[in-house]
Amino acid sequence: MPRNRAFSEPEYSAEYSADCSVTLPSDPGQAVGRTHEVTVRSSGCCLCLPRFMRLTFAPESLENLYQTYFRRQRHETMLVLVVFAALFDSYIIVMCSVVYTTDKLASVLVASVGLAADIILYLLCRFGLLPDRISRRVVPYALWVLIAAQIFCYLGLNYARFHQASDTVGWQAFFSFSFFLTLPLRLTPIVLITTVSCGVHTL
Repeated sequence: MPRNRAFSEPEYSAEYSADCSVTLPSDPGQAVGRTHEVTVRSSGCCLCLPRFMRLTFAPESLENLYQTYFRRQRHETMLVLVVFAALFDSYIIVMCSVVYTTDKLASVLVASVGLAADIILYLLCRFGLLPDRISRRVVPYALWVLIAAQIFCYLGLNYARFHQASDTVGWQAFFSFSFFLTLPLRLTPIVLITTVSCGVHTL
């Protein structure tokens, strides 16, 4: 089966286009077929994870092909995270407008700029207006920076006079969880950006 060009990545060599097949229990017509093992990763930075979370395909080319496919599928779910960010800005605008005072003006303006950025980013991703390399390598991190900036601006502007340890913790936890569900990145970068966000928020 030739590899679909939609799942090709420049950093992967041509060896990943090799035919791969498995014998499924529901396929009685194939008595013999080539199978690929699933092994447990015994090296790298994820050794602290449970055994079932370190399963990889063997050979490594098949694992890389799977990871490429997995990240490609997540490009659609990343749009959900952009919508979450837009809804967060809309929430800030509505809440600050309901009980409006002069000190809420900065929060409304920042949230409005963030909402406009979310809408632009959604349209660019939804209609494929960005180059593929930028969409894969830059947009996930740009979205993380945008969301982190929105949370910290809301924390700094809306709670400027009466900080408490629990301010915006719920939002931080929600978006940290959303990163794991929606960003088209490997596990290690997601863990790192979540750690940075939570660490800065704690400080």
